[in-house]
Amino acid sequence: MSLVVPFEDLFSNESGLLSSHRSWKRIELGQVLSIVNGFAFKSELFSKNSGFPLIRIRDIIKNKTETFYAGEYSNEYIVCSGDLLVGMDGNFLCSEWCGERALLNQRVCKLIPNENYVNKKFLLYGINGYLSAIQNATSSVTVGHLSSKDILRIPFPLPPLTEQQRIVAKLEKLMAKLDQCKARLEKIPTILKRFRQSVLAAACSGELTKGWRKENTKITPADQLMKALISSEPEKYLDIFELSSDCILPLTWCWVPLGRLGIFLGGGTPSKSNPDFWSGTIPWVSPKDMKKDVLYDSIDHISEEALLNSSTKLVPEGSILFVIRGMILNHTLPVALTKKEMAINQDMKALVPEFPNMRMYLLIASKFLSSKILFFVKESTHGTRRLETALLKNWAFPIPPLAEQEQIVRRVEALFKFADQIEERYNKAKAYVDKLTQSILAKAFRGELVPQDPNDPPASELLERIKAEKKEIETQRPDRRKKTKELK
Repeated sequence: MSLVVPFEDLFSNESGLLSSHRSWKRIELGQVLSIVNGFAFKSELFSKNSGFPLIRIRDIIKNKTETFYAGEYSNEYIVCSGDLLVGMDGNFLCSEWCGERALLNQRVCKLIPNENYVNKKFLLYGINGYLSAIQNATSSVTVGHLSSKDILRIPFPLPPLTEQQRIVAKLEKLMAKLDQCKARLEKIPTILKRFRQSVLAAACSGELTKGWRKENTKITPADQLMKALISSEPEKYLDIFELSSDCILPLTWCWVPLGRLGIFLGGGTPSKSNPDFWSGTIPWVSPKDMKKDVLYDSIDHISEEALLNSSTKLVPEGSILFVIRGMILNHTLPVALTKKEMAINQDMKALVPEFPNMRMYLLIASKFLSSKILFFVKESTHGTRRLETALLKNWAFPIPPLAEQEQIVRRVEALFKFADQIEERYNKAKAYVDKLTQSILAKAFRGELVPQDPNDPPASELLERIKAEKKEIETQRPDRRKKTKELK
């Protein structure tokens, strides 16, 4: 690990989580705790079902491990529930282990505080601010690495022990309430996901416009609309059409193979060895470039020469893009695709004047049907998800009359807008709770969360006790130089 500033300057700004009350004393953590570094257990003896549980960095936050070690080990590397662990690669974070007894693997360390001087929970609440300061000042091209020696050098604030206990008791009550609030908030994304999915399901089954149909009986059925399309019906493929038309539609709706609704285009990857292919202005989209219904700004670009000399094709604006992993994108600019994507170019404007509404309905229905398609693909290929063009072309697609499509689009957009508003409020509430957590901790370490008690022994007395104990230990330690002379 290399720091961009001297270690002594990391904590010069005593604010936020690095705060300390004026009556407290700071002390290097090495004076009040010891560290056990994890052991490099042999990976060939790792298992998923037999042996002693083994804690790796990724397990610290989860408080459980799915890795077991089948070899011999020393008891000093055993971690018990309540021990404080620090991940030393990636995110420098201290966490209390609440899982079962397990072994301490390399790049994870265990903090053992001397609780005669520092309360373990007080240390836990305060140390992450210092670890974060170290991480922010760590220069690393890939993953940052933390040294246990630097943990021991942290100038940690030390109030009287009785004040530490009062602060911890207050923090425990406040954090418990915040945890309850977070638990409730964490349910909202799942609820919104289910809500959106239920809206799409209702839209594609006719339930969303059931009342509308009762009031609008004189509408042109969907099968009349389909006769206007010149796209030929694809041949049946593995009976996929029959398998996918698995629910009863309203009488005015009809099932249509997806391949009748437009022209399918596939993608490809230009040669990486030709730099001229990758110096153009045509956006080249891969699955990693997508987020919900928009493209990331940092997509690659290829040249017209790459289009002429590779299997990738230019997909027109407004096409519906299917990605093998299940994402649907209604993109708003011409793009080229990888072989992991397919697109439907709806060439129906001349045939259907109301085509824009139909395109929006197709996008809505595609979002719902994509999960069903991928589920079928996974089941039929034993877990390997490969979305073949023939399968996609023959997938049964529910088509309502054009007038009803317009109603479906309007209602889905209104309901989704409502869901988006709730999601926006959720994000603000979550950010507020996260900020409130940091504010409470900062207040605690400024000495403002609980009142000072004049009957508490001063922090300087605690510091003197630490120094006295250290001096006593040093005097009892054998003099190595004297022992060396006697041996000679």
